[in-house]
Amino acid sequence: MFCLGLKGSDMGERKFSVSSSPHIRHEETVPKIMWTVFAVLALITVFGGLRVFCRDAKGNFYPWPIFVVVISVATAIGVEALILAIRKQPLKRALDGSAAVTGILFAMVISPAVPWYVVFFGALVAVAVGKQLFGGLGYNIWNPALVGRAFALMAWSAPMTRYWPDIFAGTPYPATDATITNALSAATPLTAAKMGKPAAVSISDLFWGNVSGSLGETCAFLLLVGGIVMIILKYIDWRVPVVYIATTVILCMLIPYGGNAKPAEWIKNMPWFKEMAFWAFSGGLFLGAFFMATDMVTTPITAKGRVIFALGCGILTAVIRKLGGYPEGVCYSILIMNTCVPLIDRFVKPRRFGTVTFYTPPQTAQATGKTK
Repeated sequence: MFCLGLKGSDMGERKFSVSSSPHIRHEETVPKIMWTVFAVLALITVFGGLRVFCRDAKGNFYPWPIFVVVISVATAIGVEALILAIRKQPLKRALDGSAAVTGILFAMVISPAVPWYVVFFGALVAVAVGKQLFGGLGYNIWNPALVGRAFALMAWSAPMTRYWPDIFAGTPYPATDATITNALSAATPLTAAKMGKPAAVSISDLFWGNVSGSLGETCAFLLLVGGIVMIILKYIDWRVPVVYIATTVILCMLIPYGGNAKPAEWIKNMPWFKEMAFWAFSGGLFLGAFFMATDMVTTPITAKGRVIFALGCGILTAVIRKLGGYPEGVCYSILIMNTCVPLIDRFVKPRRFGTVTFYTPPQTAQATGKTK
């Protein structure tokens, strides 16, 4: 901070204090924002996911999905605290809510039937590599929860791709290779559509969450309500989810399946409005669009940049879904576009004020014959 003094004959001395940004302050804080997001995600998880996966059609109760969430959140906070202690940073940062959000998001993008070590090491990598390796909150390039998911998918491909519980089968958690049956390893809706398997769910099931999949795929209705709450609180920019979801749905309807895909007949025979709903409500599109692609650290800073970012996420998601080897593409599409954020910010940054001057230097004035 420094001061500029102006002296006048009858005004005395006036001082102007000039400090570094930010010059506009708000009552919102990082812990308040993060814990609010965590609370919304926790409600979605409890009422949207755990209500489905903790009980089967016979009423048997399985607490393993609860353990998955608890292990993930506890690991994320613990690893954050450990690394902060090693870096000699204030340990209270581990309780600012950002690690808890990373932990619950990671739990929501994996199957609730995976073994404990998949959850533990995935959450560890999410915080240690996806966040703290770059310097902590505000410096990470990629969404930490998606970094953890990408690592878990590479390290334990079988549990991450095969252990999808059937909510109508009374099979104990956690799943293992020995206990996998046709009922337990039920195909997710996107997998069934891509591989020609029978459809066991309706659009209503997708909307209300009566489907097989991760905890973040279980209730489009609650994810939509949670996203609207975030928009009303101005924690996220509405442009990102709207553009992302619209782009994905439109392109999924236009792009034909390619590669080794064997599209099911039921997806081909759907009316256009039901097909739109299917592509919107299936998979982790709502979770990614409202709670991951809108991450304030890993998304562009301008409105135009966010539209470009969301458009890229939608294009990549549709391409992976219809032409790629995976039935879902939200994770990798967001990670790829996270990598492009610095480039997007570079080309859409607003014009700086004060770069154009009408002052003519003396040398130029003499040469052109102009005077002041």
